[in-house]
Amino acid sequence: MLRLTNLGCLITAVAVLGLCGLSASAAGLDPPVPNAISWQGGESTLAPQDATEVAAALKAISASGERHALVQFDRPITMAERQKLADGGVRLLNYLGSNAFFASLAPQGVDGTTLSSATPLHAVQPILAVDKLEPSLARGEIMPWAVVSSEKEAKESDVPRVAAYIVFHADVNLEDEGVPLVTLYGAAVRSLLRSVNGAVIELPQDAIESLAAADEVMWIEPPLPKFSELNNSNRVRTEADTAQAAPYGLDGSGVTVLVYDGGEALASHGDFGGRLTVRDSSGVSDHSTHVAGTIGGDGSGSGGLYRGMAPGVIIESYGFEQAGGLTEGFLYSDPGDLEVDYTQAINFYGADISNNSIGTNTAPNGFPCDWEGNYGVTSALIDNIVRGSVS
Repeated sequence: MLRLTNLGCLITAVAVLGLCGLSASAAGLDPPVPNAISWQGGESTLAPQDATEVAAALKAISASGERHALVQFDRPITMAERQKLADGGVRLLNYLGSNAFFASLAPQGVDGTTLSSATPLHAVQPILAVDKLEPSLARGEIMPWAVVSSEKEAKESDVPRVAAYIVFHADVNLEDEGVPLVTLYGAAVRSLLRSVNGAVIELPQDAIESLAAADEVMWIEPPLPKFSELNNSNRVRTEADTAQAAPYGLDGSGVTVLVYDGGEALASHGDFGGRLTVRDSSGVSDHSTHVAGTIGGDGSGSGGLYRGMAPGVIIESYGFEQAGGLTEGFLYSDPGDLEVDYTQAINFYGADISNNSIGTNTAPNGFPCDWEGNYGVTSALIDNIVRGSVS
């Protein structure tokens, strides 16, 4: 299984829950509401339902033609109880916290009365479209880099065409159901995100809300701004010299590293000694060459003074690519390219570990501060790759 590391370089952080270990009250925040479900747009609390109400809610959702619902339990559910639910027509999908799940309802119907007595069901309700939308999209706000309308399209219509990331429920077939669905709303699919059962799409802005209401859709968020190159590293902080010296002698020999960056590294650079191979056509990047050298250069050009963190590794070099190129038309990041490159590097070239010295530089560019630390589609995609989704 692949490990993701920074190897002395700065990588994008995932969401951090809890500020420096402080409780909500100590941090000056409102205390959590018991059983409240936290969405990016705020919290919601489901009123408790008795067995009759649970059965009625499940029947009503099924009768509406939808196959997904929001279910919450009074306590953590056991595997035996989960199986009872599945046998009764309710299959639990993604966990939402506070003992709540998205669930799939069997098309042949659900025995709600039996399930509510056999399991600790607290409440059942339909999934609201607003809870499927990242808050800025729910407010109708569109980030400038998300607008992909051509000049001709902009002149012909007041409704801009925008990019978005969409994720479908886990039981929705991506290619047979997801792709045909978004095309009904005028969307073009730029890439598939199989690791998270999603896609990068471009569609009319006024279709977003109605698409979010579709039963198959779990989440829609705006695309991240285009990647920027980042590299903050040094040998002292990582104690690379100690690791390479006796008695350890650890230089990375036998390890294959995927370097996914702003372009391909210069394979002919003397510090790589034939250990680096370019695997795509993203174009040579000084930054990628620098990063690859930081990871695995042997310092030949400086008499060994500026060798990398692991000067014996094999390096597979890839760069992020975008439909339309990295200049004109490159407004947002396409994580589909990341998934494709990781899949090839892992399955064909045996990558053991990877490095991404790229990021969206949210705060320095004046992008919305509330995006800092958000756990979004790209974060989930990378986590799933680390867990082995493309192996």
